[in-house]
Amino acid sequence: MTDKNTEKQRSGILRFTIKLFQIILYIPIQIIFIPFAIIGLIVGMYKEMVNSKKLGVSFSAGQALQYRWFMHYLETRPDTFSVAFTKKFPCESHFALWTIMGAFIISQRLFGFKTRLSEVAEPEEANLAAISGSRVVTFDRIMEKYAAEMEQIVLPGAGFDLIALHFTKGKQVRVFELDQANTLNLKIETMKKAGIEHDWITYIPVDYANESWVDQLFEAGFDKTKKTLFLWQSVSLYLDAGIVRETLKDMADLCVEGSVIAQDFYSEAYSSGEYSFIANRNMSLIESMGEPAKFGVDMSDDPKAAVESFLAACGLQMTEYIQFGEKLDIEPFYCIVEAEKR
Repeated sequence: MTDKNTEKQRSGILRFTIKLFQIILYIPIQIIFIPFAIIGLIVGMYKEMVNSKKLGVSFSAGQALQYRWFMHYLETRPDTFSVAFTKKFPCESHFALWTIMGAFIISQRLFGFKTRLSEVAEPEEANLAAISGSRVVTFDRIMEKYAAEMEQIVLPGAGFDLIALHFTKGKQVRVFELDQANTLNLKIETMKKAGIEHDWITYIPVDYANESWVDQLFEAGFDKTKKTLFLWQSVSLYLDAGIVRETLKDMADLCVEGSVIAQDFYSEAYSSGEYSFIANRNMSLIESMGEPAKFGVDMSDDPKAAVESFLAACGLQMTEYIQFGEKLDIEPFYCIVEAEKR
């Protein structure tokens, strides 16, 4: 027992020494990057906030692209599409991201220095600070699971996410992406500039205030008789509860046996900003860009039952439930679910 304890102590001392050495090497690299990071921050904020408003596209959709960029360079999720897209995307700055994250990236590659950004927690162990990477990977797993099984994939409110490109290229599956005209037009234009092939995906611009997204989907060639995956991620937070219910009911009506709806939900506490300081800060920033949070599920008591009940009222039966942070001693704030038509 004594030998084991001694070995454990030596191992702990060695890990501490290595980490300390890595930090000592990292500090001068970060100092070199500071003046560039200040310039990059200004450039990046201008593109993200000013250009997105000028072009009439979603600020939050552009923010989602950032984390995919981080994950690629921190080697937690290869994503050459998102990197190429970012370089040509007018609402984001590849230069700014490098100036801000460059010291971390270089230090990780040169001598193995890692931070929490270099790790992706499993959903049940992901707190609010770790949600972004875990969410990306969880939806990746869902898409990968169904890409070869389904005949059609529909992504309402797809934004600037390129997940469909990753998992459907070369597959015998019809893919439809829907979003506001400004968003989809800019997405297509940016992909062309970046040399990203996308011709197997059907892009459907929708004026949600004056058009039915279901009608537009049918006009684009959607076949109601085919098995379909609906992937609806990080959209419901910004919609009124009635619109969320109506949209899910519409999806349920379009489902045949074997179809799946994958969807995420935030808690009421998160959407209101009451969950934590970080939640309040995030919601305040996005609201300042004209995208206030409007919808959340009451997860204060039994979150799984609450989500299941909400889906049932929309004509759906929950088949998978992933609650983020479930193994941690924290208040529930987010989940990803799969559902089928009842």
